[in-house]
Amino acid sequence: MNAARVSRKGHKWLALVVGVQLVAWSLSGLYMVVMDLDFIHGDPLVRNLEPAFRANDQVVETKSLRSRFEDIRSIALRAAPDLGKPVYEIEARDGVFLVDAATGELLSPLPAARIGDLARAYYAGNGAVARVSLIDTEAAKPTELQSRPLPLWRVDFDDWLDTTLYLHPDTGRLVTRRHRFWRWFDFLWSLHIMDYRDRSDVNNWLLRIATAGGVLATGSGIWLLYFSFGFLQRRRRQPSRGRRGASGHAGAAQ
Repeated sequence: MNAARVSRKGHKWLALVVGVQLVAWSLSGLYMVVMDLDFIHGDPLVRNLEPAFRANDQVVETKSLRSRFEDIRSIALRAAPDLGKPVYEIEARDGVFLVDAATGELLSPLPAARIGDLARAYYAGNGAVARVSLIDTEAAKPTELQSRPLPLWRVDFDDWLDTTLYLHPDTGRLVTRRHRFWRWFDFLWSLHIMDYRDRSDVNNWLLRIATAGGVLATGSGIWLLYFSFGFLQRRRRQPSRGRRGASGHAGAAQ
């Protein structure tokens, strides 16, 4: 078997094996380049609220809070986005808690109705709340949450983007947002990096093997191109030699 035939056969099989992944790389890369990254992140869909509370709002002293929570690391006074009333966000040894700054009432964990109100305050779209659900087990955890810790409240809206907001159950803060185009982006990203489970490892062995196969397919194609041009050049030279030989015989016959 000559070198040209080996190169042609190797190129054919390599292209067959890695061709599907090459198409996936091209299509997923095109989507990532065309789509605006801020839109993919969902920035236009939410209001990043940090409302200010009124200066004359009466709040309880922090000394009374320190006797109720063990090993307090920080106490932050802020306004609740849904009501505009001041709340204390307390980080203690046992977790993070929300306290009504006016009455000292413990608000955490927040109920579904309050989470729905907070989600509507964060949401900048025109849809209505379709469903509020608590995700508190790994079995129920969707892939789109990635490595974020549970529990989290999930709030789905009935807009054309299938917008979902995830809120912290104790503080009511917006943790992340997801929508239809983000989910497509995430799926195509998994195809692009060939990490179909966690969708984060850009240095996995499957990707290395496919990349090596693509390089080999390109190299064999270049090698095959060299043989193809050499073959064409030989074909061009052969007829000219035949014509010159025929002319010489004709001259000798005369």
